[in-house]
Amino acid sequence: MTEIFPDLIDSICIDDRTVPTPPPIYGEIIYDKEGNYVSTDSTKGTEKQKQEILEWKRNWDSIDKAIEKDTSKLIVAFDPKIKESSKDLKEYLEEHFKGAKIFNPKTKGDSTYTIDYKNIPLKGKFELRNMSEFPKDRYEFWRKKYDFIFAGAIYFTRIQFDKERKYGVLDGGFSCGRHCGIGVRIYIKKVNDKWMIDQIDNTSVS
Repeated sequence: MTEIFPDLIDSICIDDRTVPTPPPIYGEIIYDKEGNYVSTDSTKGTEKQKQEILEWKRNWDSIDKAIEKDTSKLIVAFDPKIKESSKDLKEYLEEHFKGAKIFNPKTKGDSTYTIDYKNIPLKGKFELRNMSEFPKDRYEFWRKKYDFIFAGAIYFTRIQFDKERKYGVLDGGFSCGRHCGIGVRIYIKKVNDKWMIDQIDNTSVS
């Protein structure tokens, strides 16, 4: 986990300030008899709609430039206590890494472990802070006005390894709001005695 951790943070965390709002509609919206959306006829776009799109683009271009110059760290809440996945990941490991033999560890009691993330240097603009420093109430967690740029919360599960410890799979996710986030499945492999990410698949989005 220590070796892949910087790449995990860099790959999964999102700066939602860079995610543009949907552009204004250009054209006439077409519905079916039941009132369901069918398509948008762009041949019937108006000059006003065209100007609205140009204004939308200018606004986001200026936002992008401002963010590029911003050197502030984006704070991400993280629980360093890594737990087992709620799903059995063995079949996903076998399917992704053909021929991998599953490792079934003999664990007793709680299999949670704690990662010393503070001693792992990260690559980009994200900085992790222990989840215990944030409000426990979910509503307050997202609504509180912090004195730093709060990007969201991230989590990872324990790694399911193959028998020879050459491959692994784990789940993770990033939340940028009460109804904003992604779930991912991460496949890792060992190359020249160093662990690296092989592939990241989206499992959910909101």
